[in-house]
Amino acid sequence: MKRFSIQYLTYLYVVFFFLMLIDAHITNFFTNFNHNTSIWQSELLLLVMLFAAGYLPQRYMILSALTIGVLFDLYFLGLIGVYAVALPVAVWLMYVFHSIYYQNLMTLFFSWIVSLTIVQLVTLGIQLMFKITTIKGEFFVTNSFAPTLILNIIYFAILMFPLKKLFKLDIPIV
Repeated sequence: MKRFSIQYLTYLYVVFFFLMLIDAHITNFFTNFNHNTSIWQSELLLLVMLFAAGYLPQRYMILSALTIGVLFDLYFLGLIGVYAVALPVAVWLMYVFHSIYYQNLMTLFFSWIVSLTIVQLVTLGIQLMFKITTIKGEFFVTNSFAPTLILNIIYFAILMFPLKKLFKLDIPIV
């Protein structure tokens, strides 16, 4: 098992925190840019967590996802439970399916789409279950999920090689 210094893990946690804030600002920018007609939800934090899960210990990543999820819920939603559940579940699944996710960059790409879908559906499901939102399925797919996928697929294409190198992932391209 790899050993990581406390400074490294603390630094990475701060990076996760700032990525959460950056995600919120990018999401807000694109939503306002479209005059609130569609929601382009940025998930840079989840992308970095996907690559980090191939390198870092499971306990650290799940606890980081939980604390960042709680902070996100408190700051942006005003209640705990939506991202505090969705992020740790997505990270946990990254470890459960580790042997499938990290075979090559192509499977990692499709794993990225699966992780995005899980987070989007879990957050929507929790919000619908507790009546935080009322949204129709077709509106969600066309005005939220599709733009979110497009934006985050672009992120993956731009950041896959730098993140692969940063987290020392030894996975082939195909």
